[in-house]
Amino acid sequence: MRLQVIVVIRFSYLAEIGFRLSRQGLDTVRATLYDSTRLERRFQLFEALTLPSLLGQTDPDFTLAVLIGEDFPAEFRVRLEQMIAPLHDARLVALPPYNNYRSTKLAIESCRKDSATHLLTLRLDDDDALGCDVIEAQKRIAPVVAGVGPEDAPAVICFNNGLFLELSDSGNRLYGVIEKLPLGIGMGMIAPVGARPTIFSTDHRRVHTRWNTYTEALTPRFIRTVHRDNDSGAVASGEQFDIPPDEIEAILQRHFLHDSATLLGLPA
Repeated sequence: MRLQVIVVIRFSYLAEIGFRLSRQGLDTVRATLYDSTRLERRFQLFEALTLPSLLGQTDPDFTLAVLIGEDFPAEFRVRLEQMIAPLHDARLVALPPYNNYRSTKLAIESCRKDSATHLLTLRLDDDDALGCDVIEAQKRIAPVVAGVGPEDAPAVICFNNGLFLELSDSGNRLYGVIEKLPLGIGMGMIAPVGARPTIFSTDHRRVHTRWNTYTEALTPRFIRTVHRDNDSGAVASGEQFDIPPDEIEAILQRHFLHDSATLLGLPA
């Protein structure tokens, strides 16, 4: 097995369907997504959370595909290209409006290496953070889970232990979460090259109803932000619990490349 890991981020991608906002029509969605004030908020979260978590992976051998619309504002596109440049293998993929599956499938195929026999496709939003060993853990766990099921059948690996960061004018809040349903942050699918399914083939909350799914619950491996621009409800599916500040700081230092002062100081 020659495995290629491809992380896909949809950065304000103008999709035909697949998001709650999509129901308002492309013109309205375009105006909303490309509003400069909103984009500044997205860039701020990407720079503070997502990008450091990618740059700090214990295993840097992965491909990053950042999916944007073909009409993404030029000045922000240049800025985004500069931000991802330090990564080992990262590129922007600009596409016209397609549905969620088609657009992400094309982004994945544009990055595929001829030497790969299997792809491990991971999903990540542009306002969330991975634990620093997610790529390493996916590479270790995914082939084992794939080997349990039928030969060449896709398998899914996800992490349901992490932190939620709520951004609010009344003060930000960090707390612990153990999800009871599969969570999309760092979720990956391993499948042979040429297989139709990818990690974007179905709602991340329902992957366990279609494919063998392994959920790792012991290690904190995500930070999810809750803020005014969330397209989904951003509601935890399982247990929420408060963690003392010193323990929060210890979790951040051990499993992430962030500190509580920075996260709690982010603007709402």
